[in-house]
Amino acid sequence: MKKFLLFLILSLLTLQAQYQIKSKHLISPEINIGYVDSCANFWMPTWDVIRGGFYTNISKSGGVLSSWGTNKDMLTQSRNAYGLTRAYQMTGKLEYLNRAKEALEFMYEHAWDNEHGGWFNSLDRDGNPNNINQNKTAFYQHYALLGIAAYYEATGDTSALNWLMKGYQNNEDKLWDNDPQYFGYYDTVSRNWNTKSGKSFNATVDAITTHLLHLYLMTNDQKYLTKLELVAQNMLEHLVESMDQQAIGFAEEYNSMWEINENETLTLMGHVLKTAWCFARIYHYNNNEEYLSAAEKLIDDVLAKGYDNELGGPYKDYDRLTGEMQMWNNPDTAKAWWQMEQAVVAGLQMYELTNNEKYLQMADETNDFFMKYFVDHEYGEVYENRTRYGDETWGEHKGSGGKAGYHSIELGYYNYLYGSFFLTHDLTPLYYSFESVDYDRTINLNPVALTSTILMISDVFLDGQFYSEFDPEIRTLKIPAGVGGEFEVIYEATIPVGVDEPEQLTIEFELLQNYPNPFNPTTTIKFTIPNVGDEYIRPLQTRLIVYDILGREVATLVNTKLQSGNHEVKFDGRNLSSGVYFYKLDVDNIYSASKKMMLIK
Repeated sequence: MKKFLLFLILSLLTLQAQYQIKSKHLISPEINIGYVDSCANFWMPTWDVIRGGFYTNISKSGGVLSSWGTNKDMLTQSRNAYGLTRAYQMTGKLEYLNRAKEALEFMYEHAWDNEHGGWFNSLDRDGNPNNINQNKTAFYQHYALLGIAAYYEATGDTSALNWLMKGYQNNEDKLWDNDPQYFGYYDTVSRNWNTKSGKSFNATVDAITTHLLHLYLMTNDQKYLTKLELVAQNMLEHLVESMDQQAIGFAEEYNSMWEINENETLTLMGHVLKTAWCFARIYHYNNNEEYLSAAEKLIDDVLAKGYDNELGGPYKDYDRLTGEMQMWNNPDTAKAWWQMEQAVVAGLQMYELTNNEKYLQMADETNDFFMKYFVDHEYGEVYENRTRYGDETWGEHKGSGGKAGYHSIELGYYNYLYGSFFLTHDLTPLYYSFESVDYDRTINLNPVALTSTILMISDVFLDGQFYSEFDPEIRTLKIPAGVGGEFEVIYEATIPVGVDEPEQLTIEFELLQNYPNPFNPTTTIKFTIPNVGDEYIRPLQTRLIVYDILGREVATLVNTKLQSGNHEVKFDGRNLSSGVYFYKLDVDNIYSASKKMMLIK
């Protein structure tokens, strides 16, 4: 008992010394469902119900900024399709998935260059290219695949797969430079692909985030990992290699032979952080320590030179040679919505890999600032820019040539997944809609870049009924010919990341269950508070909350201090509808666990 007592006291002291998370979107990841739902709902009325397509330029309240133009850029369609697909996966609302499909169909019909291949970006309200002979850039060719890849992941749609592979192969055949010395994606090409020039951050790193990593996670095909490693080599040998010559950040623009473009001195903190996030994700699949070291160097550079250590969040843009912040006639220092997202996702991913709390602190502080000052709690969605103190700067529009429903929703998506997998270890549901086909399918389910030893599938439901055809450890779903519908997949992190919990505490907390399950209309939830012995007795603050599948609190069963021992409480669901519910136990910042139960009437 004395040995256990010492273990407990040391554990409590360690907890007190640890960084205390303040962002509720990390403390309770399920509330990101409501945030994402609000963002997705904002974009739905920006769809043109007569001609089709999402308008690009959108005001604070969701109206079309016609004075900016009534264009419907390809980038807007792809990014909104991505956001609405992720919103469906988190909420289960099919209207989001259906609209995402329509946005992609608008892209397929209007944005593809049928004569030369590749994607147009700038489209008018009828879907016609505004400048048909305009050069094509890797940035737009990569980002066209973003929404397609997400939609295919959530649906297995064969049309989406065909377009994904069509765009991917076009990039590989026409954008990729096969020169063994200067390999990499070209930055800019002529419409007919005859003239190619430049290499850049966008041409390189954006290929990972838009489709290459998605393709590998969905297929486990080694050829995609090989290409990811080649792109990572570009990042190491050019972007990271250039850092020691700069006052801050890295060189972002190069010629075709990877020589730095000295006329372009801009470096963006979001690009530096995004590069770190990409290194960290690829690291999971080859354990190349150079990737981890590079990610640390990149983030540390931002934290030391381009980060608001008082209020949280990275600043916007810098001159890489002088280290001076680029103010762009702004009276105050500025922060951008997408750069804030990169601080969150890079920080959480690196905390998972290193257990270094400075990365968790960066993610948490940035999250807290973002949710307070970027989110519009009146109309929904987020603003594009805020000052250092969270005030308006450069307008309060919500949509533009570079802004749609991508980064705002992706932040909520990864808050939800990373927060659950890395921090709270809650059960985490995602929705998928797979139509029936006339052949058997085995589908890889890898929503994030993690090794199979960390993440597994707990349960699967098909149209609300238990479904058993899945492999929990390698995360595959088996669907026989003729079977289809909505699959609700429940994920769980099997190993607390970076936490060495005393074995005794694990044993004491082993009992958390309810019976009967499924139930109608009542069930009894049983749990245990640890026995800490006569030498150190104190009640522990205990909360037992029931949530619905959207993360909304439906009942508080316990919210008080309890002594050690076995406890039980009855949950009455007679006023609730049938479905899946979760009950979460939190005990005095020592332990947190969630379990699933099914109400069937």
